[in-house]
Amino acid sequence: MAGLRDRLKTAWNTLLPLALVVLIVGPGLPNAALGELPATLAQWQKKISVVQTWNMYAPDPTRAHTYLAVYAEFEDGRREALPEAAQAQSGWGTTWAWQKTRVDIWRYYAVLNPDKPNNNRTWYLRSLCVREALAREQPPRKIVAERVRRRFTPPDRVRAGKPGLGPVERKPLATIDCKTWPVREMLADAQARHG
Repeated sequence: MAGLRDRLKTAWNTLLPLALVVLIVGPGLPNAALGELPATLAQWQKKISVVQTWNMYAPDPTRAHTYLAVYAEFEDGRREALPEAAQAQSGWGTTWAWQKTRVDIWRYYAVLNPDKPNNNRTWYLRSLCVREALAREQPPRKIVAERVRRRFTPPDRVRAGKPGLGPVERKPLATIDCKTWPVREMLADAQARHG
């Protein structure tokens, strides 16, 4: 009796995983080799709701390529693009995500949630006021930030010949007055440290 029980247990432990593999992998196999079996398995999976989509792995994927563009405005009315604007000008063929420098991460968080207050954005822009004031004889009066975005084109439209990225969309994010209290204090501390 023990021998029969062991053989049944071995058969069960072999056939059950094999059946699960066929159920999972079967619908993805080519129809040319197996006829209607993959399509039949796929239909059966739909009936018992065993269908998984890629949303399981990325429930809220990125839908656009987004950069931060920053400009300094001066007392004389000049407006000058800061180095942060370079990505928004020419970074569409690459992605910052593979570099992940500290500055890139700050830019990423600064551009998040454009319609809501964002302390990361405020303090990042204040730090740009300080950086630019230390680097120039004439400090900027304001720092102006905007979100520059291009949406990803859906794959079916790309296959049909459309470009991978949509048109450029610009949205104002924030304006920081470089003469306010926090910036003045930050600048005084930086000047004391750097001499």
